Amino acid sequence: MQLFRKKTSTIGLDIGTSMIKAARVSLSGDKHVLESYAMEPLEEGAIQSGEIKNPSSLAQSAVKAMEQCSPNEKYVVVALPNFAILSEVLTMDLRPKKEMREAVIVEAERISPFDMSEVEIDYSVLERNEETGKMKVLMVAAKQDIILSYIAFLGEAGLRPLALDVDLFALTNIFYKNYDIEKHQSSILLDIGTESTVAAFMQKGIYHSSRDISVAGFSFQRELQSLPEITPEQIHNILNGHIDEGLDPKSITKILNIAGKEFANAVSVASSYFQSSDNVEKVDSIILTGGYAWIPGLANILELRTGAEVIVLDPFINVEYSEELMTGVDIKKLGTTLSVAVGLAIRE
Repeated sequence: MQLFRKKTSTIGLDIGTSMIKAARVSLSGDKHVLESYAMEPLEEGAIQSGEIKNPSSLAQSAVKAMEQCSPNEKYVVVALPNFAILSEVLTMDLRPKKEMREAVIVEAERISPFDMSEVEIDYSVLERNEETGKMKVLMVAAKQDIILSYIAFLGEAGLRPLALDVDLFALTNIFYKNYDIEKHQSSILLDIGTESTVAAFMQKGIYHSSRDISVAGFSFQRELQSLPEITPEQIHNILNGHIDEGLDPKSITKILNIAGKEFANAVSVASSYFQSSDNVEKVDSIILTGGYAWIPGLANILELRTGAEVIVLDPFINVEYSEELMTGVDIKKLGTTLSVAVGLAIRE
């Protein structure tokens, strides 16, 4: 669903499980600049697994974030949760534009687990091959009740959706903006959240498919909670790459290795699915993002298990910002936190 409105800047609004993030990005020529950002904690239970449980509380947090980020702006780009959508890359015969929507709906009816009367369909042509007479089309089916719940919450916050996107596509946007696709021909983008990890597979610069991985941040939290007298704040610090004084680094490393190997095994299974589904000889790179991308030692464990290069997504390679905006900020860690919001804001 798209509402067209010419703008010099765009607000991306990323609604997570524990925090709502806003990023205002301006466009001058082909240069994107992060002008401002804000992060506002959410009341526990306001949103669960992407489903809005307390719209009034969520709206209040959104208002606070927008007041810090861009108080006079009412139009935002928002991401729908991955569970509420079905995305599939279809290989179809070439056909005229006027026949596309009907053809995509026929394909969606064939593969969708949703009742088609309860979803909205959108699509984008990724690739056309005149020689073979085929084309690749990204089809997205989104549940209407989820769409309406997000529009209602935005309305309560006094905001309007400039566009509804998907957080996974926002991350692929920011990846393509900042990295040389020629060096990352076959890649897996891992968005590591608290409850689940979403893997986006990309082949030759084109989105291929996605898959949920059950092992995520909570698995690391649970293992660390077994340490005697450790506090939630200390666990938070560890998962962000800092071990507080007074803690035993060897015990923590041992625990993180156990959880890391479980995570790496799950990623390896997902990687095997990707490789077998499209005859991919090897995965060139794995890109980490999300709130748990900086877990100590995780990148090394993944490299050893998969043989792929592992990097942490940096949205600020080709997105500029002022030094004043980043005063006293760990830019690398802020980048993984804001990746979805910035990816939404640079959406074309």
